[in-house]
Amino acid sequence: MESRLLEELCEVMRYAYVRGLISALTGNASVRLGPDQIAITPTGKPKFLLRPEDISIVRLSGEAVRGPKPSSEVVMHLEIYRVCGSCSAVVHVHGVVAPVLAGMVEPYIDSELKVYGASPCYVDELPPSSRELAEAVRVAVAGGCRVIVLRNHGLVGVGRNLWEALELVEAVENSFKRSLALYLVKTCGRSKD
Repeated sequence: MESRLLEELCEVMRYAYVRGLISALTGNASVRLGPDQIAITPTGKPKFLLRPEDISIVRLSGEAVRGPKPSSEVVMHLEIYRVCGSCSAVVHVHGVVAPVLAGMVEPYIDSELKVYGASPCYVDELPPSSRELAEAVRVAVAGGCRVIVLRNHGLVGVGRNLWEALELVEAVENSFKRSLALYLVKTCGRSKD
């Protein structure tokens, strides 16, 4: 079971890279291995090249169990798992559109997001990897949010598994792309009149 989850973690990061949701060294993801342990992507390694042996194992207390140095966002992941016992996976990507347009344009809530019953929550711009950011995300998740847009930073999805968490962040990023496209169509249409 653990080996399959570690492989999935690597697959999710490759997919996120191919889809343009992260660059080579950005973004991170984790999966719950048991009541007191998570597997999390490492820091400083290209995410599209990860192998199971590259993954870090960390206790919810923050104690490293094995593997390389975990992601610099490990505190945020741990806070999510501490506050949400039913959360099994966290995916953090650095989308291009949603983090920039958050607060300026409302996302287009399409059928994909409606299926999951998920609407994005927002966290103001805070320093990456900071205790403040981890606390703000923890509060959002404690309030029932499953996908959080970090203004001018990225998106965080929380799911029952890694693919669901990834689907949530990609769906929100796509919803902002649709809103931007609709805005441009309306604006360009008016300018031709």
